[in-house]
Amino acid sequence: MSAKLPITKKTKMSDLINNRLKIHTIDNRTYTGTLLSFDKHLNLVLADTEEARITKKSLTDLRIQSQRKANKKLPISSTGNSLFPTEIPKSSQPDLARRHLGLIVLRGEQIVNFSIESGASSDIKTGTSGASSRPVKQPVSKLKKIA
Repeated sequence: MSAKLPITKKTKMSDLINNRLKIHTIDNRTYTGTLLSFDKHLNLVLADTEEARITKKSLTDLRIQSQRKANKKLPISSTGNSLFPTEIPKSSQPDLARRHLGLIVLRGEQIVNFSIESGASSDIKTGTSGASSRPVKQPVSKLKKIA
C-alpha cells in the first residue's frame, strides 16, 4: 500500500517521518526502525528498532582468513587476473547478531548513512488529524451550568 519514496536533492527529512529506515553507524552496527522524529543535530527517534552487528568471533575469523590468503601465493587465473589478498569469498560472510531494541534515540554524530527500507506505515496517524477523533475539552467557566 505504501509507495517507494524517490530520493532526490529536494527530499527533506520531514518527508521521511513514519518511513522504515536502515541506518549504519560508525561502530559498524545497523539499526532498522521507523523514524518518529529528528532534530537539527540529526538525532533520530526510532520505533520498533532492530540492531544488527558483526560478532567478535566472526570478525576475528574473517581477519585470520584474509591474513592466510595474503601469505599464500595467489594463483593466476587463465585470464591473467589474480585475486586480491583482501577479497573475501561470498561463502564466508560474517555472522550477524540481531536483537530487538524497541524505541531508541540514536545520536546524530554516530550516523554514517541511512537508506529507506519501506514506505510510511499505515497504522500510525500522520499530521494533526488526531484531534478530531476525541472531544475538545473546555474550561469549566465556559460550560453551561446544569440547573
